[in-house]
Amino acid sequence: MSNWNVSQDKDPYRFYVYAYLREDGTPYYIGKGTDRRAWKHTNDVICPPLDKSRIIILENNLTNIGALAIERRMICWYGRKDLGTGILRNTTDGGEGTCGYKQSIEHRMKISLSRQGKSTGPRSSETRSKISAANKGQLRSAKTKARMSDANKGKSRNAGPKSEKHKQNLRKPKQLVTCPHCDIIGGISVMKRWHFDNCKQK
Repeated sequence: MSNWNVSQDKDPYRFYVYAYLREDGTPYYIGKGTDRRAWKHTNDVICPPLDKSRIIILENNLTNIGALAIERRMICWYGRKDLGTGILRNTTDGGEGTCGYKQSIEHRMKISLSRQGKSTGPRSSETRSKISAANKGQLRSAKTKARMSDANKGKSRNAGPKSEKHKQNLRKPKQLVTCPHCDIIGGISVMKRWHFDNCKQK
């Protein structure tokens, strides 16, 4: 089967599902691919057998979706060694690439070591400054400018000194009211919006 040819064009039916067999004829890996994928050594976990006669094409002339479905069904049928459900050395359930992936203990330790000393909390002031500096000078599209303009319409742009009347109003103590339904106390404007006739406990 090593001389099996796969179309080199973009034929939608160029996909196939293949298997690597042990010497006793049982499969140890199920995969999906195009072109020479089945005969290539692509990772350090699963190696194709040296005897190319033990690389077989299970189904060919498939669409991508069809190949994914058959790959998933075959992996489910034979089961996975890492999950204790079967004989395959696949580390995913197939069909979705990483679906059902189970990380080895060694892999999890490498990830843990690589993350040691790295902060996963709030950004530092230095990081925020760098982000701010990187964003400065970026040009906004006409569409973005139009949206910002529409959002700001009707809003006061007066950032000058407040009038004396305004200052006096700010100094006045807020009038507090109590919702008759939940007994929560607050300012009139907020309470009218969320309580009284609009109270959830009404």
